[in-house]
Amino acid sequence: MDSTTISFTLALIGTALALLLVLFALYRREAGLAVYAVGFLAAVAGLSVFVVQGRLSRFLGLILASTLILFFQLCLALGLRINVKLVPAWPRRFSAYLATWLATITIATLAIDSFILRSVLFSGFMIIATLEFLVAFSSIKPALSRIVCNSVWIVALTFSLLHVFRIAVLLINASVLARLMDNRFVNAYTFAALFAVLWAGLILLIDVADLFEQSGRKSKILEELATSDQLTGLNNRRSLDAKLAAEMERSNRYHEALSIIMFDIDHFKHVNDTWGHPVGDDVLKQMARIAASLVRGPDDLFRWGGEEFLIVAPHTDLQGAVVLAEKLRAAIEKDTFPSVGTLTASFGVAELRPAEDSEDWFKRVDQALYRAKNNGRNRVVGFGAMDALPVASVRIEWRSEWSSGNRVIDDEHRVLLELSNSLLDLSFSENNGADWMPGMEALLDHVVAHFADEEKILSELRYPGVVSHSHLHRDLVQKSLELAARVNAGDCSAAQLFDFLVNQVVVGHMIKADSVFFEYTKGR
Repeated sequence: MDSTTISFTLALIGTALALLLVLFALYRREAGLAVYAVGFLAAVAGLSVFVVQGRLSRFLGLILASTLILFFQLCLALGLRINVKLVPAWPRRFSAYLATWLATITIATLAIDSFILRSVLFSGFMIIATLEFLVAFSSIKPALSRIVCNSVWIVALTFSLLHVFRIAVLLINASVLARLMDNRFVNAYTFAALFAVLWAGLILLIDVADLFEQSGRKSKILEELATSDQLTGLNNRRSLDAKLAAEMERSNRYHEALSIIMFDIDHFKHVNDTWGHPVGDDVLKQMARIAASLVRGPDDLFRWGGEEFLIVAPHTDLQGAVVLAEKLRAAIEKDTFPSVGTLTASFGVAELRPAEDSEDWFKRVDQALYRAKNNGRNRVVGFGAMDALPVASVRIEWRSEWSSGNRVIDDEHRVLLELSNSLLDLSFSENNGADWMPGMEALLDHVVAHFADEEKILSELRYPGVVSHSHLHRDLVQKSLELAARVNAGDCSAAQLFDFLVNQVVVGHMIKADSVFFEYTKGR
């Protein structure tokens, strides 16, 4: 293959790469790629003018072609500066480069008409533009792989050294250069086209490497979002499953103690209602910092949801977990929260029992927290080996924060609480759990009727979460009926049904699930 064929082959490759960059710029709509595309189009145009320079005027053939190629080299630096967000993207010296070049090339073409002067000036300006590219590249180098970095430096330095060599040959002996760059322009054109192709390949390589690096960052961010709470920075409920499964498996295998501590902020709704949700968010973040400063190395702290937090404490029995919870309770009580002042928290603690599943374990810690809040709050309650579900020590009184703003819903909630209190009274006066069944059946009947009324009201108010809320109702009723059937069949105790109806269906559902639509019903 002769040199002419090689030259035009390189020209075709360079043109194809330029068009590829144009397509990238149009598709991705990124400013840096658009500048690259403009630069490579300028290079193609300049090389085309260089090919037909004999057919054009001296001004177009020399000044325009060399200016377009120099502009291409500056566009490489400009596009990179835009991508790495260097300010200013187009510094004043870039304009000075172009202005100086136009002035000197015009003089060297029209006034002095010196081939050596034009060539030395052109190579000098190309070296300067290449150094500008390397300066911008140094800002992103740590984020790219070593192979990409080395490739960029090798091509850029080789390009600069060849121009240095060209200057040296021109200044030492112009006749030697004349033999190297013959009158057919092919060798000089090949030199320019080859490096245009190399630059295009480098730009594409940098862009692909940057896309991979951005993809890795985004994947990491998505992973953190999936497993971390955005407000507090703690692990979230979703990340708890894997951690808990591993700790439970290790505890059962090696017969090691494992406890969980669940706590929530007392009267947190009052904080939001009085000072607003931004202050409430600050309280949650400060609460997370206090807890994080006190948990031990092996422990893990999670945001359970809302104002509730959870600590998984490996190698810790119930007594040790209660001690840890008491330290945290005292630290919270002692601290001062901006705008709010002092706050307290209630704690429930439970140790994993042999062969116990996570659902039963969480029922016990939830029950312990429930007792802590119903016994005056700001206390730690541990669910010990002698405890059973349910254990109630006080009457459930209606609270103002349970008001939904809808009279029918609130009246029915009060009826359900009264029925629950009747069952509580019965549990203290009767030893036989079977005697509780009529009262529990009556409570379940009222629950079903209330759920139907509540769904109808929410539908009429066009509450957007009515479908999911209805599903919760259906699941609670289904579980209640299954427990009742098991009690009648003798497969479980009446105490389990009692606990589920009072603590989960009535109180738990009203506090945790119904409260979600309270702002909507109050607003309507």
